[in-house]
Parts: sequence; structure tokens; C-alpha cells
Amino acid sequence: AEVSTQSTGISSLPLIISDCSRLTRRPARTDICKVCEELPEHLLECDEVLDLSEYNKSDKDAYHYGCSKMGGESISEIEMTRVVCKSLDPFTCWYDQDSESIPNDNKTGLIKQEWIQNRYFLSEFKKPCVRYTGHYFQSTLIYSILLGFLGVDRFCLGWTGIGVGKMLTVGGLGIWWVIDIILLITGNLTPNDKSNWENLY
Repeated sequence: AEVSTQSTGISSLPLIISDCSRLTRRPARTDICKVCEELPEHLLECDEVLDLSEYNKSDKDAYHYGCSKMGGESISEIEMTRVVCKSLDPFTCWYDQDSESIPNDNKTGLIKQEWIQNRYFLSEFKKPCVRYTGHYFQSTLIYSILLGFLGVDRFCLGWTGIGVGKMLTVGGLGIWWVIDIILLITGNLTPNDKSNWENLY
């Protein structure tokens, strides 16, 4: 352990800083030192959720984490997944090289030695399989109502091919225009990149 002094208005008190990475045994949950995967999220540097929605079933099964589909209109439809993390400070926790949170599957390139070298592990907590790319439902609905006959709503959502067709037919002579407004309101017209709507707050 390292000892340092912390100056206060009254006196200088010794502050003991433990180097948890040098422990020779796995610490208990009640110990001062923690296993890296037990640290709270604000002390970790974690990747975004892994999108496996474009993979075939056998490739999805090869992974021990990741999202088989992204997004959803309700909480019950949204998948949850663990993510790849590492501690912000390697001295604050004990890294368990034999933990089940370190995948070892060469089919997916998750070579255990590389994970150990970089001190990566899978988080204990799970994150929702959603991502945000700047699409707002309210503004898209306004575009759809006012400029939907030109396909502006489809262009904004990334449906470029359909947008061109909608523009050339002037919103399908109005029919396509109305249908897209209904699809948007009922949640059946969403961004092409499978991202979720941004929140206004």
C-alpha cells in the first residue's frame, strides 16, 4: 500500500491507498479491494452494446454477449446485454484472470490472452440494446404532415430509395402520404438504422 498525506485546514492526515492489483487472492465482497467486474459503472470504461442483429444465428450463438436485435417500442421489447469493460484505474481493483466474465472463444476472435493483456471483462450489469442517432419523433411527424408528399420524412429516417419513389409520385397521389403519417404515429415507421427516438429532455 502507498501512504500519502492529505492537507486539511486543521492538520495533515495520512491517507492509505491500496494497490488492489497486487493481491494474491480474490477479495471478498466486503473487502476494501474489489474484483474489477464488481466496480460501479462510473469507475469503468465500457464499450457500447454489441450489435449482432445482422449476424446469422450460428454467429450470434458463438458470442457470450451482444444484442440479437436493436431497439423496441416498449421496455418489454428491448433486450439487455452485458458489455466489455475495463477499470479506469488498474490499481483500484483485482483482475480475475479465471473469471467467467472473460470469454474464451476463438471463433469470435475473443482470445482470452488478449482480454487478459488489456484487462477486459464483461460487466455484471446489463445495458439496453438501444442506440440514438439524432432522430426525433416530434420533428419527423411534423415533416411527415407538412412535407410528406415530397418524401422528406422518409429521407430523414434514412429510407432514401422509398423517399425518392414517394417524391416522384407526389406522395403516391396523397395516399402514401397519409399512410406514412399513420405508420409513424402507430410506431410502424422508424429509423432505417434501427436506432431509437431521441428524448426531448
